Amino acid sequence: MKNIGLIGWGFIAKTHFEAYQQIDNANVVTICTRNEAQSFPNDIVPSTYEEILKNPSIDVIDICLPTFLHEEYIIKAAQAGKDIICEKPLSLAVESAERIMVEIEKYNVRLFIAHVLRFWPEYKTIKTYLDSGKISNIDVIHATRLGQTPQWSEWFKDPLKSGGALYDLHIHDIDFISYLLGEVEEVYAVGTKNSQGAWDHIVTTLTLKNGATAFVEASQRMPDTFPFTMSFRAQALDQTLDFHLFAGTNIEKISQSSMTNYTKHAISTIEFPQENAFQNELSYFIHCIENSEVNSVVPLKDVLYTMRVMKAIEASLEKGEQIQM
Repeated sequence: MKNIGLIGWGFIAKTHFEAYQQIDNANVVTICTRNEAQSFPNDIVPSTYEEILKNPSIDVIDICLPTFLHEEYIIKAAQAGKDIICEKPLSLAVESAERIMVEIEKYNVRLFIAHVLRFWPEYKTIKTYLDSGKISNIDVIHATRLGQTPQWSEWFKDPLKSGGALYDLHIHDIDFISYLLGEVEEVYAVGTKNSQGAWDHIVTTLTLKNGATAFVEASQRMPDTFPFTMSFRAQALDQTLDFHLFAGTNIEKISQSSMTNYTKHAISTIEFPQENAFQNELSYFIHCIENSEVNSVVPLKDVLYTMRVMKAIEASLEKGEQIQM
């Protein structure tokens, strides 16, 4: 059993908390939030971050804070000897990520970054199809992630605090595509910015080193009536996997999710496990910690590589030109 200090009490922290309730070897013992004037589930008593760091009974710190706070909170947790789970993105700057890695190694703690698509049932199914040979030689990908700017906090609109749709949404598909097909050779991106200068709609073309091409779109500027939508189409010469999901605001209340396999002579519905992606993710991280096992699903080298690709996309957006990796 691992005791967890949950840092934050916004949408994603509450999502993590609900997932932990279904994980037998994880126990959220306290929550750290600036807004302590509220009741917490299970009669949990909130703590300050300093109290959590000093509490010897807490094994893992789960950081669900705005992105610009990640470095500070991760480093303090590392210095306190705590293993760490942190929401993506790790950081908005490569230099920040490098400072984090130095501290993680110095204090010999484990860091897990929550790239949740790698644990999402539909995306896991796509990866399994490729790894098992049920589809091969994928040469074209179309991926979308469309919604509105989250309304529960203003920090999402600030490019220096959130990175906008680029780091809140687009990073999901960029990470999964490299997980699926390998390294990127070249990026080219176009987009629009919100009134504060954050990229709020991005379309990126990735040229992969294996010769495949991916067209990736993300938006936080859809009308309020537009359902949160994510899709992924993987095409080979004579076969296409086509996935679509529709939900309410910001992935709440999923209303429809389907995946279809199109071959030269047949159309079939693909069945996938009815699992909670966040429960999959957190139970895996806790299992790795509890059993001292290697994190092979989201290794830190992949996290750092995804950051490199994101910085190349950002450079392409700003310069209006192709960027070689």
